[in-house]
Amino acid sequence: MTISAEIIESEALSLPKEDRTRLIVHLLESIDERANSDPRGVEQAWLNESNRRYQSYLDGGEHTISSEDVFAELRADDR
Repeated sequence: MTISAEIIESEALSLPKEDRTRLIVHLLESIDERANSDPRGVEQAWLNESNRRYQSYLDGGEHTISSEDVFAELRADDR
């Protein structure tokens, strides 16, 4: 890491949490081309993924967990 990057990192870590979060988002968007994707493309990708998961479930490739079990585990974690 260059001296400039080390200084920036040190300064960034001293920022309040909200400012650090905003900075993280901007930095990730600057290197991730998908961050500026067309919302319709994102929606289609999620639709494709949900269809793939559902088909996997129908084919027996996925196991399910009942909502009762999920909530019981969450309640146990809260204790």
